[in-house]
Amino acid sequence: MVIVIGSNFGYTVLAAVGITLQCFATAVSITGARKKYNVNYPDNGGGRYSDKVSDEDWVAFNNIKRTSDNYLEQVGMVLVALVLAGLYQPKLAASFGATYMLGRFVYARSYISGGPDKRIYGAFILGISFLAMVITAGYNAVTTTILA
Repeated sequence: MVIVIGSNFGYTVLAAVGITLQCFATAVSITGARKKYNVNYPDNGGGRYSDKVSDEDWVAFNNIKRTSDNYLEQVGMVLVALVLAGLYQPKLAASFGATYMLGRFVYARSYISGGPDKRIYGAFILGISFLAMVITAGYNAVTTTILA
């Protein structure tokens, strides 16, 4: 089997770059939160520095931190699924990548403003998008190898 990477694969690359930049921006937001809530390095929200902030500020800091941590926990899997799906159907994969970014945005904004209970809408959008990437990659891999 030969996979020819056509010019449409650029859409997949743009989606991957977008996800990477969004993940980076989410991680950078922790720096601002550290300054705002006075939680210094190396404290991740559960150490000596966080003991000195109010409960309300501790929750606010940790909501921001969790949005970044959650993104970092998943970004590797998402980029792999995106690129593999994009090898077969680049525009479709890119649309799933864009939808994933929308889900991440909704997830972060909802989590930061309303806490963990409000993240469900964003989690649903990004979860469906990721699942679609995995199914697209898996389906195309099976149909071009095992069923070919």
